Amino acid sequence: MGEPSASSAAARFIASIPGEELASALLEWFAPEARPMPWRKPKPEDTPLAEHAYGIWISESMLQQTQVTTVIPYWERWMAKWPDVASLAAASEEEVLLMWEGLGYYNRARNLLKAARKVMELHGGIFPTEHGELLKLPGIGPYTAGAICSIACNQPCPIVDGNIIRLLSRLFTLSATPQAGSPKPEELLWQISESLVQAAARLQYPQSCSAFNQAMMDMGARLCIPANPLCLTCPLQRHCKAFKEGSQSQYPQRPPRPLLTPREDTALLVRNGQGQILLQKRTLAGRNHGFWQLPLMEETPLQKALEAFEPPGLLLASRKPLATLRHHITCYRITLKVYEGKATQGLALGEHLRFVSGKELAAIPLTGSQRKILRKIL
Repeated sequence: MGEPSASSAAARFIASIPGEELASALLEWFAPEARPMPWRKPKPEDTPLAEHAYGIWISESMLQQTQVTTVIPYWERWMAKWPDVASLAAASEEEVLLMWEGLGYYNRARNLLKAARKVMELHGGIFPTEHGELLKLPGIGPYTAGAICSIACNQPCPIVDGNIIRLLSRLFTLSATPQAGSPKPEELLWQISESLVQAAARLQYPQSCSAFNQAMMDMGARLCIPANPLCLTCPLQRHCKAFKEGSQSQYPQRPPRPLLTPREDTALLVRNGQGQILLQKRTLAGRNHGFWQLPLMEETPLQKALEAFEPPGLLLASRKPLATLRHHITCYRITLKVYEGKATQGLALGEHLRFVSGKELAAIPLTGSQRKILRKIL
């Protein structure tokens, strides 16, 4: 007899999980403890399911890498401006980026616009509610598709996000290291999530799939938190292997974070005779494309910038920085220094380089770091 296959080993493990018992305990906890969020309000009877799914799509896209308290006002402003797919599809990219400003990870916003236009093209403006159709849209992966189908449409679709990974990893003391005869850790998490939401679907509970997946997210966000989890108030305590072992802090297992690389960026503040400020639009080839910024040279300290500033026609007027901002993105720890600059006759204004007034700044999409540095200066 050979070694058991990964699929059969996983199947036996999942079969041993008391799915309906776990689902019932979570649903009972969630009913009085659900966090109030505007997209969770009950759908009016006359609201088409597709419209409700659209609102969930927007919320889930915003919630990636972002806290609920931050997202709520953004979601409310978005839904007031673009309440349906058709209105969003008619928006410009600059409008969408301006609305998204401050949330970061701006490809999320671009993908929302691309997907809305795709829905107009393929579905006549009716937002799809089938898992397979959702996966065909830009920016929608298994998690977002599962969240839309389960939360908005009460379908037994699994979801796995950071909160759920932490909850399930502790509940079953799941290793992040691939084990012989077992599926990959990520695959196992999805299989467990699927078995649990299907167990919830078998319960006599209103909107059980929708409530269950939201309960898992809330449990991870409120009780099964990264440090010092509130195990004594957890409804799953008696099922939790990490609690029994006292090993909660060991899960989930994560690789060490990479060290941040120091980087110095140099920017110029250039004004014209009317006091307007020169801004440069990032091109399609670069990160944060579509956003405006002070003329900027990345990974270029002052001494190197003195040799030649891009675009041509800009000169440094002072070696004393007007303002300094420290921030980090992905793998970089950035020091942004802004110096007073001046334009020469060789400066060519155009679509991606123009002077703007202080009033116009409010209507132009800027990255968070650029908005902060301009507030410091202005």
